Amino acid sequence: MFHELRLYHPAPGRIDDLVERIGSVMHPFFERHGFPKRLGQWTVVAGGTTPLFAWMLRWTDLAQRTTAFAALNADAEWQAVRTRTNGPGEMVKRYDLRFLAPAAAWTTHRATRKRPAACPLYEVRVHPVAVGRTRHADQALADVDLPALAECGAAIAGVFDNIVGGPATPGVTLLLGWQDYAQRRRALAAYEQHASVMAARRRERQEWGGEHVLGEGSSLLLEPSPFGAIDLQDPA
Repeated sequence: MFHELRLYHPAPGRIDDLVERIGSVMHPFFERHGFPKRLGQWTVVAGGTTPLFAWMLRWTDLAQRTTAFAALNADAEWQAVRTRTNGPGEMVKRYDLRFLAPAAAWTTHRATRKRPAACPLYEVRVHPVAVGRTRHADQALADVDLPALAECGAAIAGVFDNIVGGPATPGVTLLLGWQDYAQRRRALAAYEQHASVMAARRRERQEWGGEHVLGEGSSLLLEPSPFGAIDLQDPA
C-alpha cells in the first residue's frame, strides 16, 4: 500500500474550475475505472507556488494505479469531458507527484490516540533525513516529535516516508491539522520549547555533530475544498 499526493498548478484563474472538476465532474469516471476514494482535497494557501490544488489517494499497489490511469486515459467519454471543461486552453499547466509510504511512527502514534477530527486548516511538512538515519528519524518521531506536537495542539493526520518525488528523498512527510493560523503559530512555538523536544535536540547535537535527525523542512498550508473529506486513518 502507498499514498499518492498530487499537486496541480492550474492555469491563471482556473483554480475553482479545477476544484470542481476533480471533486465532482470526475467522480463517476474515478468510480468506473477503479480509483480508490479521494482521501483529501485541498487548495494551497501559503508556501511554495500558489494557486495550487492538492489531492491524495491510497493505492493497494503500483499495478492498481497503472491500470486505473490507463483505463481513464482510454475513456472516450472522459476525453470529451476533459476537452469541454478545458475550454480553449489546458486547465492544468503542470503537476507534481509524490509517492508516500505510511511510516512506522504513525502506526505507533495511532495506537495510543483517538482519530483526529477534521480541521479547517492543514499543513504538509516535509523534512529531509540523512542517508542511513531513516530508522533513527522514525524512532524520534514516535518517541518525541509526534507526542509533543499532539500535546501542543496539532492533529496528526498522517506520517509518511517519502518514496518518490518531492523535495526530500529520503525524508518524511507530516500532514498536520490546525484550527487556524494563530493556533498553529502558538502550537509550533510551544513544540519548539517542549522539554522532550529540547532534550532530544541536545542529544542529537552530540550524536550527529550538530545536526537534527529530521532536517530543516518545507511547508505547505492547505484549506480543504468543498469535496475534501480527510480520512487517512483506516487502511481499508
